[in-house]
Formats: sequence, C-alpha cells, structure tokens
Amino acid sequence: MHWFYLLSGVVFFLGILGFSITSFRELEKRAGLLSLLCAVGFGIIWAGIGIAFPEATFYLAVIAWALSVAGAIFLSLPIGKAEPLKIDISKTERFDERHIMFGRMELKEGTPQYDEYYMHLNPEMKKVDDNLRSMPDLGEPGAKYFNKLDSPYMVSIFEFIEKIRHLADPGEPDQGPVSITPEEATRKIKGFGKFLGALDVRVTRLRDYHVYSHAGRQLHNWGQRLTLDHKYAVVFSSEMNYRMVHTAPLLPTSTESAFEYMRLACIAICLATYIKNLGYKARAHIDGNYHVLTTAVAHDAGLGELGRLGLLVTPTHGPRVRTAVVTTDMVFVEDKPINIGVQHFCRICKKCAENCPSQSIEKGEKKEIRGVTKWQTKMETCYHHWRTLGTDCSICLAVCPYSKPNSFYHNLLRFFIHRNSVARKLAFLMDDLFYGRRPRHTEKPAWFSE
Repeated sequence: MHWFYLLSGVVFFLGILGFSITSFRELEKRAGLLSLLCAVGFGIIWAGIGIAFPEATFYLAVIAWALSVAGAIFLSLPIGKAEPLKIDISKTERFDERHIMFGRMELKEGTPQYDEYYMHLNPEMKKVDDNLRSMPDLGEPGAKYFNKLDSPYMVSIFEFIEKIRHLADPGEPDQGPVSITPEEATRKIKGFGKFLGALDVRVTRLRDYHVYSHAGRQLHNWGQRLTLDHKYAVVFSSEMNYRMVHTAPLLPTSTESAFEYMRLACIAICLATYIKNLGYKARAHIDGNYHVLTTAVAHDAGLGELGRLGLLVTPTHGPRVRTAVVTTDMVFVEDKPINIGVQHFCRICKKCAENCPSQSIEKGEKKEIRGVTKWQTKMETCYHHWRTLGTDCSICLAVCPYSKPNSFYHNLLRFFIHRNSVARKLAFLMDDLFYGRRPRHTEKPAWFSE
C-alpha cells in the first residue's frame, strides 16, 4: 500500500470523523451517529481496497483527490444565478403599526382606540382579536407550558425592557455636530456597536417604506402620524443561543428571545446616546417602541435576506438572530443588500412551513405585498398558537438549515450554497439525511425547572 494512499485515507477519515465530533458537540445525535458510521464505513472500504489492489493505491489516491478538488471547485463556481428579493420601489408604501398583532392586543374594549380600530380601520378582525385576548397571555397561567418558576424568566425580562423604553429617544443634542467624515463615522459606529455586543452592524439610507405610517403599539400615541427627520439607519443583530432555540417550543427559547431583545435595547440606547453626544439627532428603535420595520431596514442594509418564514436570514446564523435599529441624521457610508441564495433555497426547502404547528407559513409561491414579492406568514394563526403554548414557539427557527452553528463545517457549506444552485440542492438533501425533516429538541438548561 503506497504511503500517499494511506495518508490520504487518514485525512479523509479524520475529515468525516471531525464532522461527527462536531455534531455530537452540537447535540445533533442523528448527524453524529450517521457521520460516525460513514467514517467507519469509509475506513473499512479504503483499507480493503488498499489491501486488494496495493499496486494501484497511488493512482487511486490521486483520483480521489482529483475528484474531491474538482467537486469543490465546481460547487464554488457561481452556477445558477441566485434571485434577489424583488422590490418594486414604485409600489412600496408605509405600513400602519396599528395592524400588527402586538399593537392590536394592546387595545382594550371600551377605550376610544378599540372603538376606532374595530369600527373604522379593521372591523373584520374584531371577532378574531377578541378571541385571542380571551386566551392566557404569554407567561400567564392557563397556557400549555406555563410554569410558575420558569415563565417569570421571560416576563421579567420584558418588564425590564418596558421600563427602559422611554430611553429610546435620548433627546436633542447639547452641542453642535462634531465634524466627522462618513467613513470615520461608519467605522466608529460599527466598532462601538460590536464592542457593546452586536453580532453584526450595517448601515443603510432610511427610506420612506422603512417607517411606520402611524403609531400603534402604545396607547399614549396610538394613531399618531409618524415622521422621522433622519437620513440613515444603523441596524444590528444579536445571536440567539443555538441550544436554547432548539428547546423550541418550550420556555427556554422564549426566555432566550426576550434576553436578546433586552440586549439589543441596551445596545441601541447606548448607540443613540453616543450619536447624540456627538451633536447629531438619533433615536433607538427597540422592542415595543419601534418607529421602523426592522426587517425591511436590515434587508436593505445587507444584514441578511428575507426568508420563507417571514424573518431575516443572515449569512452566518440564519434566522437565529434578533435585530434593532438606530436612526439618525449623521451621515454614513451605506451598505448594500446581499444575495446569498436564500430565495432559491427557501423555495426548494419548505422545512419551516412543513413543521409549523399552526400552518401559518406559506407553502406555495411568493406574492407581491406592498411592492415586495415575498412569502406571507399568517400572523393571526401564528399568534394564536403562541397564546396556546404560552411561548413564542420558534420551531421555524430551530428547523431552518441556515440556523446551524457558526462552525467550520457549516461555514464551508454556507460558502458553497451562497454561490452555487447545485450546492443548495445538495445541502437541502444532506440536511434531510443528517438532521431529518422534523424538529428535535435539546434538553432544557439545568437552571430551568424539571
């Protein structure tokens, strides 16, 4: 047996074994076992061929390497142009925050806002919304997963966010604007954002359709026409813990979601205050106090693409992120939207839609909605399921192939699927093989009740 053949076999074997070890560390038992079997099977076959044909081993090793390199080169080629998210600017329009589910749930029967909404704005939703309001709220007794010790984790975090919402607007600057170039301003704001804990920070010019037309989340300014005298938006993300997300739909994933909203709120308030201290106007847009559609801003800034599940899909963490925004009149260098193949991959995958317990995610083709051709999630049925469970479900996040951890093997695969349509189809098949079509759950952290 030629030494090159033996060395090649060791390299290939360790490569497969490395994926198995990585999978077990990620608590992916199915992927770990299957890849371990692949490693053992490969080792047996490789050794058997070497023993049976010792004189041909050098040439066999050369052929194996040639096929591997050729395959890698082919999958890295820009084959099959990835379709971008289609946005017809001429048809875009501002969305009314009064129509979002969380805003509607703030309305109380007998109040002027309740009467205005269900008598004039959206009377057909009164029966549906009244039924939702009659159900236990998230974290309240009566829901399927309510736990007197665990549910308050999530509730406590959101109560804290509510107490700091008023800090979203740091007020007028105390001084004139500091002289700073767009390039330096961009470097400073991105560097400070990442120092504060943001996963990624991007900048885009603020567009009209980014801003809600009317306030609808809080009763004190409900129905107020919204205007933002700002030119740019800074958008940033925070990673949701992989293991916490994979407890979905149990309480840990909701606690993790709440925690990331809290972390983002703190980052956004600090960034807005920093910009104000440089003499520029700024406002943070955080949970419960948004004036902008964060997903629209994030897409245009190149933070990720809009996926089938209705959430932002980022290049390194998929939809397993939360986002917040700071708008300002400070001038930056604008980032551009990215195209990493999400539209094509989501069209063939459908894993989130097939596993959605409430069947709220569109399984068919995209539709044009306010100038954007996208898949539309049914928020009423989705939220009904949330209230039934007492959590924010998040099964769609857990099953999305893009949500895998930011490790060597997953990043290598991401490199290929960002560039190549054949790689996307292969990745889809491999994800089904190694991880299955159905969700699986990790154990709750030890500090959660049993």
